[in-house]
Amino acid sequence: MAVAKRLILIIFCVSFSYGQRIPVTLFEPVLITPEQQSRIITLDSIESKTHEEQEELALLYISTRAYEQSFDILASLAKKAPDNYDYQFMLGGVSGILASEVSQVKSLSYVRAMKTAFERAAIIEPDSLTIQLVLLELYTELPWVLGGSNKKANWALNAIQSLSTIEGFLAAGYYYRTTKKNKEALVAYLNAVNEVDVCSSPEVSNDAYYVMGVLSFYLQKDVTKALCFFEHYIAHLNGGDRYPKSFARHYINKLTSVIYVNEEMEENLLTYDLLTRWIQNNFK
Repeated sequence: MAVAKRLILIIFCVSFSYGQRIPVTLFEPVLITPEQQSRIITLDSIESKTHEEQEELALLYISTRAYEQSFDILASLAKKAPDNYDYQFMLGGVSGILASEVSQVKSLSYVRAMKTAFERAAIIEPDSLTIQLVLLELYTELPWVLGGSNKKANWALNAIQSLSTIEGFLAAGYYYRTTKKNKEALVAYLNAVNEVDVCSSPEVSNDAYYVMGVLSFYLQKDVTKALCFFEHYIAHLNGGDRYPKSFARHYINKLTSVIYVNEEMEENLLTYDLLTRWIQNNFK
């Protein structure tokens, strides 16, 4: 279940707000194993599936990025078990992914389903750092007419700050950066990286290590610290982390070679890594 939820987060970046999403092609390929394919066929052929069989099939569809099929199953499961956090979370994520893959007009029903499911998940587990991070992004990125709200974003930010010091600083940096408060964002981001000693391993998400690597590289000019963060990110990478391994490798190459040049990767960073773009545009 945890792997499937992380697989959702690799693509779900509130892309329905019509920003640019990191293309799937930049990530490591997801290969469908013969065992997975065989199990999908077996489960799909069962006329009357149990909840457990429906859940397994939905997870297999997520793992193989068959999101439409997974959406139908999860919508049914979430309706039958409205207090199940995992069903609500995965339904919200799959809805967000599908919303980003269709036209803006067609995406509206998926956006509504996504927002409802994520908010329900937050009611079920209000102390989940993951869902509060998602809600912060959702309320910050969504247009007002679709449910975006600075007030609600601040609620989510306060919840994150109460759950994790470092994630709280990073979340504040994201929120201020996204709302064009660059000075406040800079202070929050610096607070985050200043909390961590070189090569220490705080209990934060793997994505936070990539972000702190970028911050250390540009804002602190600390080669050792940035290198440690990027190496940690790659070493602990799983199928659901937000940034491609190639992004972290590119930074490592820049840190360890004075002659390394890769203009294509630099363009990818400026196009798809909004933090890198923000720093280069404002503080480089």
